[in-house]
Amino acid sequence: MSRKAKQTSPTPHALRDARQDFRSFWILAAIAAAAFLLRLFYLYQIETIPFFYSLISDARGYNDWAVRIAAGEWLGKEPFYQAPAYPYFLAVIKMGLGDSLFVARIGQCVLGASSSLLIGLAGWGFFSRRCGLVAASLLAVYPPSIFFDGLIQKTSLGQFWGAALLALLAWIKLRPSWKKCAMAGLVLGLFALTRENALVLAPVVGGWLALGLGEGSPRDKSMRVLGLGAGLAIVLMPVGWRNHAVGGQFSLTTFQMGPNFYIGNNAEATGRYRPLVKGHETPEFERADATTLAEEAVGHNLTPHEVSNYWMDQSWSYIQAQPGDWLRLLGIKWLMTWNAYEVPDSENFYIYREWSWLLGTLSGLFHFGVLFPLAVAGVVLSWPRRRELWVLHAIILVMTLAVAGFYVFARYRYPLIPVFMLFAAIGLLEIRTLLHGRNFKALGLCLVPVGVAALLANWPIHPEHQINAMAWGNMGSTLAKQGRIEAATPFFERATAGAPDSAEMHYNLGLAYLVQQRCSEAAQEFKEALRIDSALIELEYQLATALECAGKPTEAMLHYRKALEQNPNDADAQSGINRLTDQAE
Repeated sequence: MSRKAKQTSPTPHALRDARQDFRSFWILAAIAAAAFLLRLFYLYQIETIPFFYSLISDARGYNDWAVRIAAGEWLGKEPFYQAPAYPYFLAVIKMGLGDSLFVARIGQCVLGASSSLLIGLAGWGFFSRRCGLVAASLLAVYPPSIFFDGLIQKTSLGQFWGAALLALLAWIKLRPSWKKCAMAGLVLGLFALTRENALVLAPVVGGWLALGLGEGSPRDKSMRVLGLGAGLAIVLMPVGWRNHAVGGQFSLTTFQMGPNFYIGNNAEATGRYRPLVKGHETPEFERADATTLAEEAVGHNLTPHEVSNYWMDQSWSYIQAQPGDWLRLLGIKWLMTWNAYEVPDSENFYIYREWSWLLGTLSGLFHFGVLFPLAVAGVVLSWPRRRELWVLHAIILVMTLAVAGFYVFARYRYPLIPVFMLFAAIGLLEIRTLLHGRNFKALGLCLVPVGVAALLANWPIHPEHQINAMAWGNMGSTLAKQGRIEAATPFFERATAGAPDSAEMHYNLGLAYLVQQRCSEAAQEFKEALRIDSALIELEYQLATALECAGKPTEAMLHYRKALEQNPNDADAQSGINRLTDQAE
């Protein structure tokens, strides 16, 4: 063999590394396959839940939007108010595989499994092969990830883009190039079109490409940043032009920032979602309410951009007038973002556990209250490497602020989960190393911040029973709309037990009882609702109907008359009065 050949032959060390890389990749692939099978089994368990085929709230809105796209309405007729990537993702599935919600959910299971693979590659690049395998395994079995992958919601797609971005950053870290940076820009743009607040990561990633990669000439660093910007522009500029073409105003993503910011930053804000108009919690009302209220306030028509600016101005007026109250509110929202409770939107993680023993078992062992302290351990124990890992630290801080700056849902804070998985994985491995080496001093120093994190994350700061009651009420309403009143009644009963001070819960339960001719029980629920909120629409009439059904005409007449006083045009109330009058004669 020639001397040249000897010099170019792989060394035993290189061959061993190549074999380990090959083996680790296939282990990652096996973890991803297991993640997919877990999610598929979960779908089988929850198929009987009322929301599986009868969508509500955002899920129904996204599905309807996707149906219109699949039917040919690719451009749309109005500027984007909600992030568009997920409806287009659903539309592609419908066009390729048919209009099946089960198939769409399977597609999201594929996304969830792919996210496990990607986060494994990210852990491998930022830390080690072993860290990648642990991070992938943690995400594969993380109960909220399984839950969100089974919903008709954009959270699963957002998780995929977040994990892909981290994998690309790890790849760039190993060997930077402007092409890889352009790919990162493309992924970040798609992430922003799925979850708008992801756009705050652009300056973080850009700063890291310019300053955080160590070696490289000024030209090389400039090319990296330009590559990132080019990737972002390729994705976002067409959206801006599209918004301008259909609405006359340019926006790279959507026009809902102002209303969303106001919901989380006003004198009555709690940190959780509260609609601009009570009872209008669903997407079909959000845009119209924001526009109508703003136009009524200023006295003339407004463009989407002007509507957004109006609500931003209202929020800033509150912040300037009450800075102390706002800072306290921001602190509460920050704690809520890092709290174990999965704040629900329309579909509730804790309710779904009753349909899936898999979700229930896993969530008893591994939840955000466990993940967060482990991630803190990882941050603390990897702190000596902070110069090369600061982009991950910055992503956590910036994304937390992007959530806490508005209002908190579990799905809004979910973009934090992939990066938490990386630090949780390295935290577990470093704790194992300290235990094996009997380095109890370092372990003790680490346990202080971890203990504080565990306390904060698991402190009960939410009215959980009341929030969960809303989910039971949603399920009851879904079944009632299907005509399944008897099946809906137990859900309404659980909702009322969980939120006994909610007039709406008592009202819904009263209606369910009345349909089943359980008249005395219906009247009792209507009376309780009346005690809590006498202004509830049609309450006096429904109470009168229940009392008449229960054989109490005198009481019924009283409430029919009150109903007519509230609404002189109420023909049903007048009919009830006439009927009882005729019977008395």
